[in-house]
Amino acid sequence: MRKTMLILAGLLSVLVARAEVVMKMNIPRDAYIQYEPIIVNLALRNTSGQVLVFGSEVEFKGHIEIEITDFLGRPVKGSGAKVNMRGLILRAGVDHHIRLNLSKWIDLTTPGRYKVRLFIAHPLLKNEFESNSCSFEISSGKVFWHKNFGVPQMDSKKSGEILPTRSYKLKALLDKSEIYLFLFIEDEQRIYAIKRIGIQLGNQHAQCEIDSLNRAHIFLPIASQMFQYQVFDWNGEREVNKLYRTTKTIPVLFRNPKNGEVSVVGGEAAQPGIDYADEKLLPGK
Repeated sequence: MRKTMLILAGLLSVLVARAEVVMKMNIPRDAYIQYEPIIVNLALRNTSGQVLVFGSEVEFKGHIEIEITDFLGRPVKGSGAKVNMRGLILRAGVDHHIRLNLSKWIDLTTPGRYKVRLFIAHPLLKNEFESNSCSFEISSGKVFWHKNFGVPQMDSKKSGEILPTRSYKLKALLDKSEIYLFLFIEDEQRIYAIKRIGIQLGNQHAQCEIDSLNRAHIFLPIASQMFQYQVFDWNGEREVNKLYRTTKTIPVLFRNPKNGEVSVVGGEAAQPGIDYADEKLLPGK
């Protein structure tokens, strides 16, 4: 009898083990700027003893469910969204890593504190399995530079035509001990671009200017005696991304009031392999 019970217990443990997926989720940052995509990293380990194929057929139609609650524990609108994982193959005993954009499935634009948890389901699994929970904050940030501008119309034939108006806004987001900087390009109806500029270095603020073509020039200290120079057009396309270093003079952003040209004066352009290790490390690459 004892031997039979041991055999049954062993079979039961095998059956339980054959229906399990271990999920471990992490979120890169604690705070996100409003309208920034919220992306989580998910590690999956299939310990069921068999391959789990996610497809379009009924017998393979598995999904990941997203549960998001506010700081009071109330489900937000859209919580419970099911993400079709067609094409995912979880091989037995192998670790799999995926990135999931929560903002693609749930509207996460309202500032506040949230908690997320993920569930995975598959027809070959007897039960759903859940991940750990992670919390994050969405903030509208603090604006410390704001300029309105008219959008140039290169093909306009009407002299004196009123140009559409947009604005550049440089916003700061505090995430634990770091201050992240974002460039917003928007008008009253829509946001055209959100660009992550970099991290503020101590109390040293970015210098910002607009040139005669209404492009945004941003000059940001990124390390001791090192600066990043970026230029964006009115659609958010980055046209310049360079590093400068201090020499006998400190580089600064200068706008010529006579012609509206903006340039870096002083210092000199940093050289890859000499002033910094690799061009791939250039911020924004």
